[in-house]
Amino acid sequence: MRRVGGVDALVVEGPLPLGLRGRIGATRLILALDRPDAPLPAEAPDAVLLAARAGCDVAALGARLAVHEAERGWPDGQLRILAQVAAPLGVLEARSFVGASPRLDGLGLDEAALAVALGAEAAGETLAQARALVRLAAAAAGARTFAYSGPDGIEHAVAAARQEGFGLLITRDPSAVL
Repeated sequence: MRRVGGVDALVVEGPLPLGLRGRIGATRLILALDRPDAPLPAEAPDAVLLAARAGCDVAALGARLAVHEAERGWPDGQLRILAQVAAPLGVLEARSFVGASPRLDGLGLDEAALAVALGAEAAGETLAQARALVRLAAAAAGARTFAYSGPDGIEHAVAAARQEGFGLLITRDPSAVL
């Protein structure tokens, strides 16, 4: 396996295994949630990746995280939110992410999921417009943008992310970076 630029973060879908932080060293730990009311972890991740329909999902999760931190004695605002847009409604509601929560650290587009929702034939130009709307919303919210690697391979995805101004790239293929 090859290593491309190092792994800065590990995204975990589902419950965080106890003691994972101790096993991954300095790598950032990101918990993926499919909804704002999903169970929260006992061990603190560095951020939460939320599949968000609109800014109200980010606001709801932000409020829950504040309570969760207080209950555990964690510093207020420690848990940051990365909101991922994966459906047409999220793209149309991109403006709603502006001001949704001071915890919003990133706004990204899951192009593969959006392409499925749109139908493969219609996806090309529409995906480019969706990327632009997400970048504009992220800039207006003071958040960084992120993208997912696509089927063209990790090297292509890294180059495209840099060219288009995305600050974080997420891959669903761990072998691509290990």
